[in-house]
Amino acid sequence: MAYTSESSGVICLGAAAVLSLLSVAFYFMKPSLRLQRYGNTHLNGYFKTLLLANALQAFGTAMSFKWAAEGGVTSGAFCSAQGGIKQAGNTATAVWTFVLAAHLFNLLFLRIRTPAVVFWCTIAGGWTLVALVIIIGPTAIQTPAKGPYFGISGAWCWITSSYPKEQIYLEYFLEYVSAVFCFILYTLMILRMRGNLICQDGRWTLRFLGAGQSWQLALQRDLIDSVMLQTVQKLVWYPIVYTALILPITIARLSQFAGAPVPFWATILTDVIFNLTGFANVLLLISTHKMFPDAHELPQFSTARKVVRKSLFKAGGVTPFTIESSDTASQFEVLRLARVESSAQSLRRSSLDSVEPAQPTQ
Repeated sequence: MAYTSESSGVICLGAAAVLSLLSVAFYFMKPSLRLQRYGNTHLNGYFKTLLLANALQAFGTAMSFKWAAEGGVTSGAFCSAQGGIKQAGNTATAVWTFVLAAHLFNLLFLRIRTPAVVFWCTIAGGWTLVALVIIIGPTAIQTPAKGPYFGISGAWCWITSSYPKEQIYLEYFLEYVSAVFCFILYTLMILRMRGNLICQDGRWTLRFLGAGQSWQLALQRDLIDSVMLQTVQKLVWYPIVYTALILPITIARLSQFAGAPVPFWATILTDVIFNLTGFANVLLLISTHKMFPDAHELPQFSTARKVVRKSLFKAGGVTPFTIESSDTASQFEVLRLARVESSAQSLRRSSLDSVEPAQPTQ
């Protein structure tokens, strides 16, 4: 396919991909941006994997610079490789966005700390799933009658138009399933951290209070609940941003599948937005990483705590609260004060050692 006026649009698309690539590279070269405060969880590892998926997605798009330089798209090994890499990057981004949400749900909602073997099995399983989605196309779905599975698809290479169902179910469907489930998981986490969703006598209860009574929910949160709530309120932006970035391109593609004319500028614009995923994730991390609580100064998220929450509702209205002292919080406070005193003593000793006696004048 020879370009007529598409070159400038393809170059803009490639520039967006390069911006995401540079953003991911900046993250890995800037240790202060990494979520090292959560070294006692696997949050950092899953976030790195998500950014690698973003980089793979961006690299597949940046390959279109070749078509802009040559003035058109041509079939061949490079075209097939771009199609596979683009689908791999898009699928991997959907998979690891969901895995990150599922890990946080396990950590913050179920309050289960997973061992390292589970982390590595998840990493292996996630990338194996991505590989299977890519391999199944040319090996099991492709037919001689329809032609190559990966090939020219518009102004670049991807799954060809001969396989419209595969374009939907092996990419767009996965992306939206990921986005929907992420919203569900993060919503459940926020409701539990706020105290709206409680488990009493083995039964889950959802409750809402008016704005003037919201202090009653806050009163029930212990130290770990408060930390969890702060964390999830920041991380919930990742699926929100992800959904916002995939929504325009999905609308454009589905409109195209339905037979509606989609102008080339709209295709380029939606693809540019979609390929800013890596840039958006890194920018979001830069904006929020200083607001994350320091997990090294807090009890483990898996710390067992007494279940003292009772139902707020009776026929006559809200029942009075019974506040019970938390052994976990008391022990933590003792240790925290000891650390503060130790740090202060070390600082005073350092200050005294740095002061040299004045030399007598001649």
